[in-house]
Amino acid sequence: MIPMSTSVRPYIMVRNLILWLLVLAILATLSILTFKFSWPPWLFYIYGSITILWLIGFVILKPIIYSKVTSYQLFDDRIIVRQGFFTVKTQMIPIKRAQGVSFTSGPISRRFGLGHIEIKTAGFGIHLPPLKIDEARSLKTQIIELVKGETSDV
Repeated sequence: MIPMSTSVRPYIMVRNLILWLLVLAILATLSILTFKFSWPPWLFYIYGSITILWLIGFVILKPIIYSKVTSYQLFDDRIIVRQGFFTVKTQMIPIKRAQGVSFTSGPISRRFGLGHIEIKTAGFGIHLPPLKIDEARSLKTQIIELVKGETSDV
């Protein structure tokens, strides 16, 4: 299995930090409403706990764990993606079932030189973990070439 790039961890940290700032804004608004409407003061402790736990869990720990437990492997006849910490999820798609491959790269992922590949089939799609842009493009080309060369009676 091919492990994640070293730039995946800071990318996920920044992405989750932006989400944490949104949660922080919502909790700050709830704190103001709690103060304004004289809601129970113990709500402040709940808001603070959510803020700290979210920061530790999703901004600090999740990227470290994700980059260690996520991997993928491309074979001639299938692609396998393995993700998960408590419950490990292994997805496999036979290449002959693939109907489309898409490559996306948003502003944050481009900043870290990463891109996302999604392989689509008739029933579902499989998202590969963030990959370096040149690696993702070459993988997309490899998958397309494997699909073109595949003969199927389906």
